[in-house]
Amino acid sequence: MMAETEEIYWGVDCGSSEIKVVALDRDGVILLKRKQKTLFPLQDHVYHALSGEVGDFSPFAGASGTDIKAGHKIIATGYGRKYISFAHDALTEIKAHFIGVEHQLDLTEAYSIIDIGGQDSKIIAVDHSKVDQFIINRKCAAGTGAYIEELGHRLEVPLGDMTALAGNNDKELSLNSFCTVFSGQEVIKTLMNGERIENIIYALYSSVVKRVMEMTAITTDTVVFSGGVLRYHPKLMAMFTETLTEANPRMKTMLAPNAQYSGAIGAAIFGQKE
Repeated sequence: MMAETEEIYWGVDCGSSEIKVVALDRDGVILLKRKQKTLFPLQDHVYHALSGEVGDFSPFAGASGTDIKAGHKIIATGYGRKYISFAHDALTEIKAHFIGVEHQLDLTEAYSIIDIGGQDSKIIAVDHSKVDQFIINRKCAAGTGAYIEELGHRLEVPLGDMTALAGNNDKELSLNSFCTVFSGQEVIKTLMNGERIENIIYALYSSVVKRVMEMTAITTDTVVFSGGVLRYHPKLMAMFTETLTEANPRMKTMLAPNAQYSGAIGAAIFGQKE
């Protein structure tokens, strides 16, 4: 009897900062996760992220070329989803993050998803397991991962050190400008005036919270944080929780499992169900 062809569903989230890849089996179990920096030509680096290193599990039939194994399906999402010619299909980041969170969490109540990406921020309202409404900030870098990364670079502070530093603030300083360029100038001027770097990073986080919370009113009692920025900046996530709870004492917040891979997981699940 011929062996049954394995069914593997690959989700690739082509973000502006990183490419995230997951592979799921037919039951939706995560078989692997990979990520690498987004570089160009984009399709070449997506191919490498899917292929891994020599001998790694891959959707491709040969050592080179883009022929895909029987039973394997690739779905793309994210900033660069339209530029992956070998993907079987693509879906929006909104739909991908929604499906990824729904797959991982058994939430019966209405909830909102806050995702801070490299180039945009998203708030997605979910009711009865469907996207009710959403809003995306794409007008400027304020409130995004790029904003945090750029100001961290100006301060010469590694991203991994920012949470601990912000947690040691002794003043609730604020940045008056949301613009990355003007905020950078403001940060330099504030440093020259002798302000502690801990207070400046706290102010940076505060400005991100303020910018995202100004996007729309959150009317649900549950918020799920998704994406890599909130995964790697727990102090920022705690500040979001504090702000949300002040506005709504019934508020419950949580970080999605595999938060950085939510979009890729959603893409793979989409491929499984199509």
